[in-house]
Amino acid sequence: MRIGVFINFCLIVTVLGLSLLIFLSSQVLGTLDEITAAERQQYKSLQLANELFRSSEDLTKMARSYVTTGDPIYERFFFEILDIRNGKLPRPRDYPITYWDVNNMPSPTRDSAVSLMELMQREGFSEHELDLLRQSQRNSDNLVNLEKQAFAAIKGLYDDGHGNFTRSHTPDRDFAIDLLFGERYTAEKARIMAPISQFMRELDHRTQTTMKNLQSKFQQQILLILGMLCSGLLVVAVATAYMRRNILHPLNYLSRQASSIAQGSYSTRCDISTHNEIAELGSDFNTMAEAIEHEIIKLKQVKESLHERLKELNCFYSIRRGMEAGSLEEVCGTIFVHLIAAMRFPHISSIRIELDGKQFVSNQYDQDHARRLQKQIMVYGKAYGWIIVFYREDRPFLLPDEQNLIDVIGDDLGKWLERKQAEARILVERELRVRDAAIREFAAHVERMREEDRKYIAREIHDELGQLLAALHLEISLLKGVEDNRKRVEIVRRNMSELVDKADQSVRNVAEHLRPASLELGIISALKKLTDEYRKHSGVSCVLRLMKEPVELDEDQTVAIFRIVQESLTNVTRHAAASHVEIILSQEAGDLLIEVRDNGKGFDATGVVGKKSFGLVGMRERAAVLGGRIDISSMPQQGTVVKVRLPVKDAKGFRE
Repeated sequence: MRIGVFINFCLIVTVLGLSLLIFLSSQVLGTLDEITAAERQQYKSLQLANELFRSSEDLTKMARSYVTTGDPIYERFFFEILDIRNGKLPRPRDYPITYWDVNNMPSPTRDSAVSLMELMQREGFSEHELDLLRQSQRNSDNLVNLEKQAFAAIKGLYDDGHGNFTRSHTPDRDFAIDLLFGERYTAEKARIMAPISQFMRELDHRTQTTMKNLQSKFQQQILLILGMLCSGLLVVAVATAYMRRNILHPLNYLSRQASSIAQGSYSTRCDISTHNEIAELGSDFNTMAEAIEHEIIKLKQVKESLHERLKELNCFYSIRRGMEAGSLEEVCGTIFVHLIAAMRFPHISSIRIELDGKQFVSNQYDQDHARRLQKQIMVYGKAYGWIIVFYREDRPFLLPDEQNLIDVIGDDLGKWLERKQAEARILVERELRVRDAAIREFAAHVERMREEDRKYIAREIHDELGQLLAALHLEISLLKGVEDNRKRVEIVRRNMSELVDKADQSVRNVAEHLRPASLELGIISALKKLTDEYRKHSGVSCVLRLMKEPVELDEDQTVAIFRIVQESLTNVTRHAAASHVEIILSQEAGDLLIEVRDNGKGFDATGVVGKKSFGLVGMRERAAVLGGRIDISSMPQQGTVVKVRLPVKDAKGFRE
């Protein structure tokens, strides 16, 4: 059976079964309602029969109480009970109630008056049952007449012969008591209870029969529903077995075969023996598996080809990235690594690169390799070298692909060499221009410094030495007029001596400015005197850390170091606003290190590179002339360090 027909059949059976179950359930609910209604009717019927019995008992109690006590309230209760039963007074709430408790009077009601007999007729009693109740009520009415005769005797009224109690006479309580407690009253009372007892038996028989019929009907309906459920379970079991055999098992088998294909077993096929849609699905699955297997074979071939192309692309881009920075040796090493990896048989490949008389070979290079692929490297249109790839003879070449890759790499290497040569020329030209500009600026600066020195010398000679000589000339002229005055001569002589001393000091200051005399004693003495004068004139704490043994320097090195330190201290005074300066001389790897450290406000070292600072330019030029270099490191609010490195010998340790 086809799955679609099976599903439709199951759907129809399910709908019909559910509809029948719903119908039977509604019938069961109806039967339950009938049982409930029958029980309610039975209860009400018994309640009404009990009310007839109770009313008769209450009338007897009220009558006997009245004739015994003579209290008129019992007479009033008697007639109220009688009028309620006969429908002359409305029925109170919660009726029937006892009338023995005078304080618990019946609650009034707004309902219309209805007799007990009419209520019984409303409850659907049978005619025979109603006849029994009417007979009981007639007997009760006869008893009421007897009770009314007793009431009249209590009041002194007697029967006039026509059934009316209008004849007056002396009240006779004993007669009234005898009427209500005598054998006649008891017989009449028994006549009332006999129909009621028979009514109760017939009512109970009728209601029991009705209840048994309804319960039997309910049980039959429940059994029918259970039968339907069992049939439904049987149908479900059969449908489940069919689905497992013809649907679930084939689907599970098909799923396993699909998983097998997903795991790479593309030769998997399905063999389904059912005659439904799953068999068609299995046939389609086999067709799909054959198509997948065919496409996978094609994809593997394409993948192998793409893998080779991808290796070539990776090689191409890796080599290009390697050419962005690095030396010629590094670029050749990059070519060796990536180009060999991109070859069809990298384990038997080797490379040799020949450039302008230089030769670079890979680690696997073997001169016995006979097969080769090569590309001539051109730089600015001229032959500059070769790139050659070797294979052993036991392996063929993939000539079109591998030769194209080698050609591209050879062209890129030629362009890289052209770019490097162009960059080298540009850097050399730029450096020469910068160097020429710096030399010109420094020469102009040196000329200005020389002019400043001339001005200083002229100012010192004119202002200091000239004035001293004029004063000396004046003192000499004064000697002419005081030759006989020894005391005056002594004063003039002393003044002339002081003027000569000052002139001598002025000459020494000019000489010290042009070239400090302490330089003749070596760099250590010169730095000590420079440090002392700096502390004296600037007021800044300055510490000098020197070598344990004096270093041997020539005159140019001594002057250069002194001027560099002097310029560094000048910059500290002008710009740093420091409170402490430290000068250190030490040795490192055969070089003399001179460091000037301050704790001043510092500056942005990168921002000073492009500015014209002739003091820094002069310091760098002095160091460069001696084969050394200067490194300046500084950060805002973190001080400055000027480090000078000069190639010297024989310097060990340092001391404070």
